[in-house]
Amino acid sequence: MTTVLVTGATGRVGRHVVAGLRAAGVTVRALVRTPDLAGFPPDVELIQGDIHDADAVRRAAADADAAFLLWPSFSVDGAEKIVPSLPARVVYLSSLNAAEGGVWGDVEQLVRDAGKAWTFLRPSGFAVNAQGWADDIRSGDTLRLPYPEAARSMIHERDIAAVAVLTFVNPGHVGQIYELTGPEALTQAEQVATIAHAAGKDLHVVPLADDAARQAMLDQGADPALAASAVSYWASLVDNPEPVTTTVAELTGRPALTFAEWADEHADEFRVRSTAEVAQGYVDALSAGRLDQALTFLAPDVVRSAPLESATELKGVAAILENTRHLNTEVEYLAVETLGPLLHDDHFAIRFTFDQRNTRTGIRSRTTKLSLCTVESGRITREEVFYFTPPLDR
Repeated sequence: MTTVLVTGATGRVGRHVVAGLRAAGVTVRALVRTPDLAGFPPDVELIQGDIHDADAVRRAAADADAAFLLWPSFSVDGAEKIVPSLPARVVYLSSLNAAEGGVWGDVEQLVRDAGKAWTFLRPSGFAVNAQGWADDIRSGDTLRLPYPEAARSMIHERDIAAVAVLTFVNPGHVGQIYELTGPEALTQAEQVATIAHAAGKDLHVVPLADDAARQAMLDQGADPALAASAVSYWASLVDNPEPVTTTVAELTGRPALTFAEWADEHADEFRVRSTAEVAQGYVDALSAGRLDQALTFLAPDVVRSAPLESATELKGVAAILENTRHLNTEVEYLAVETLGPLLHDDHFAIRFTFDQRNTRTGIRSRTTKLSLCTVESGRITREEVFYFTPPLDR
């Protein structure tokens, strides 16, 4: 059976690639930085490591037949050490602009030079990048954007993944370059209007000056040259919109998904969720063992108070995650019973009862705890934890 290594597996496209490969009966191996946040089914083999770590990539690539490559950096630096370590067959997530050079064109050349049997996917702008507007949309009614009339043929991340999967499972795709776009080109102003309709909110767009747009990209870690070229590219799209291709439909046998369909699927991300919605989503994620999803309901500066877990209050998602890792050391959860959420104004409570086993001693026990959560502006800002029975003694 074919084994495919997926890099960027927990990302916007990679998670759909993993799901599609599994559905096609392919054995999936995922290179992930934090396995306990991956949220994948047990049949997905997890290799801990970073795509920039050549040793980790070699471990992950061992005995794999193919790899889905996502190079996440704004620079090609370091990729020359990674690409040769990949399996002989590589499907690379590139860019519609790769032919013009830049990091995407450089990585494509590295794949060619390494002698891989390659397929290059060159998508247009990702529809999911619109999530970058979510905080501003939730907190107000005005978005400041560079060149609101710049038109892009935004592609749904599920369409990119669908094409990636079929290039692995169907023959005839080696050596092919596929330019992938959505079914229409929309201006940024039209994209915002589409999101506003899906989220049920009035939104206004104000042009953002070039210097401010470049600085926003620099603040996100972009290389200065990339930030400058991106702003210039947006300017060019006012009079010369991105092209629209029919490649997705030709390869998958169905129409490419529209930006409106994407917006409808993601509408909840652009409005302030009610306490009831936050509570149910948080409980559902925890009950399913999806810690990655549960964390999306927490405010970045959330405070956790749990005297039996930590002598001091924990502040921030990173501190809470580290505490969770510590508590789960040598613990195997066999079952969980949930009561709740129980709602009261901007608070909710959940009772968890865990059936667990200490993997070192083999001792089995039950722990019951109550979490009292405070919700503000659609996020959990404080969680207080009370134990009916103490956490498992390690």
